[in-house]
Amino acid sequence: GDGAPWRFRCWRRRRTQKQVFANATAAMIAYACNRPEVAMHIDQLFVRTLVDLEQRTVATDEYEVLMSAGLLRKLLLESATLVDRVNSRYRLKIQYLINDVTAYERIIFEDAPMFWSLLEGIDPESPMAQIPGMRAPIRATRDQLLARRVMHAAGTWITVRDLIDQLAHIDGAVHSHDPKSEREKVLQAAAQFFRVGNMPGGVAQVRSIGRVVVRG
Repeated sequence: GDGAPWRFRCWRRRRTQKQVFANATAAMIAYACNRPEVAMHIDQLFVRTLVDLEQRTVATDEYEVLMSAGLLRKLLLESATLVDRVNSRYRLKIQYLINDVTAYERIIFEDAPMFWSLLEGIDPESPMAQIPGMRAPIRATRDQLLARRVMHAAGTWITVRDLIDQLAHIDGAVHSHDPKSEREKVLQAAAQFFRVGNMPGGVAQVRSIGRVVVRG
């Protein structure tokens, strides 16, 4: 009919407008993806992660401290850790000042306690580490730090790696689900067996681990 050409022109105009909008959107996305300043540089991400972690080492809120386990995982445990990615350019020898097994610990271990916790004793600068027999500072590699024993419960030794994994993947710092294996159940029970202030002891313990990592 007489209105057909008009309707065709309107349809073609609307179609052209949609194409222009789609092309403009695609162009903006492509531009943003190619701008180096849009995505945070790995060095910036590293520094911001350390700043975030440092703030959480003095936090008293359980959630704030728990979330530091996710930051520690990103820095130390992922297949391509944030530390390694940044250090691939600088090639520095990264070490962490920690307390090695102390004379006091050796005495405790002789009695094979049902439960034991290092508390904040991993940090040589902590008040606890100033007690006679509680100080044995060493420069540790990442593997040595992660292998440092920090708790013992029901015949199971719990390392720094175990504690970060537990808090990150079971208790909610990254993922949250019920423990399945017997080891996961022991780890969760041990981390919640005692309290420091208003939070489970295992959660409180990552503050001292965080301080060690930030200073490293």
